[in-house]
Amino acid sequence: MIKRWLIIAPVAIALAWVCSFTAQPRIDRIRAPQTLDEALLYLPNEKLLTHFTAGMSSIVADLLWLKCVQYTALHFISDRKFTWLNHMCQTITRLDPYFVSVYRYGGMFLASLDANDDASLRLLHAGMKRNPRAWELPYEAAMVYLLNRRSEPGAQETAAAYLGMAVATGNAPRFVVEVAQGLLNKHNLVDIEKGMWEAMLKSDNELMRDLAERKLLELSARETCRKLNEAVQVFAQRYGRMPQEINELVSGEILVSLPQDPLGGQYFLDADGVVQNTSLLDTEIERHAVALRRAIDEFKAGNGRWPQHLDELVQRGLVAEMPAYPYKDRTWKYDPLTGALE
Repeated sequence: MIKRWLIIAPVAIALAWVCSFTAQPRIDRIRAPQTLDEALLYLPNEKLLTHFTAGMSSIVADLLWLKCVQYTALHFISDRKFTWLNHMCQTITRLDPYFVSVYRYGGMFLASLDANDDASLRLLHAGMKRNPRAWELPYEAAMVYLLNRRSEPGAQETAAAYLGMAVATGNAPRFVVEVAQGLLNKHNLVDIEKGMWEAMLKSDNELMRDLAERKLLELSARETCRKLNEAVQVFAQRYGRMPQEINELVSGEILVSLPQDPLGGQYFLDADGVVQNTSLLDTEIERHAVALRRAIDEFKAGNGRWPQHLDELVQRGLVAEMPAYPYKDRTWKYDPLTGALE
């Protein structure tokens, strides 16, 4: 996995450039009558919290955040010592408790550049309390556990819970939703996942509500698959063999009837005797196909030709690995002449 500081460093530098434009108009309004002491800007202390009136707190917070990002970028390219980083972030968020970017990027910098996970999580937790609708903060907390604390017992489960919180805000983008669902599936955290989607049903965003309704139906279908697979094992114990078709669970008097798929698909036994659901498999196909088509287009843009075979996407680092086709008896169909993926 690429070290996160390779990603964070450009972010810090870019933020320094962006902040110089976004914060400057507000800064100019307070620099006109007086000039702030530069030492205070780089080493903020409690005097700032009492020196300015409450009405100017957010303006001063902008100014200090600009200095904080510049400080971070400067020390990254020099000695990589971030002695005052946590102090700066704490001061800024006391001035403006609703400055989400400081909680987010400050937490990111503390964990990735300063290797101070504890300070990062404290800052992010404080931000979550003040800004419960900001999906970015629990998301960054999840990243601390996935990247910095991945070797700790229960790290992925904790990250999954934070991602669930991010999704439950109703504001998280789709990629966060997919990462959260993947972790929740991996650790079988059904109750957490169900609560996450149910909370999203209350979102003001119609798209997120529709997504939550769909995911709750998928969750129901997955739970039905689990119960049907338990029925398959009962059948095998009773008859000394695996069923050849799923209907045998009814004819063998293991089930009274087969359940209906709430998504309109069907339940079936695959070649390994495992119960699958066509709606869930089709959704997985769509998810993989979107990523593969994007990688195919990137390959064409960078090489002036379509890849000769899909493995080239892995060889060029455009995908980490080639996803297996969800239906075990089928495979991906790719045309190297047109770049079409079926």
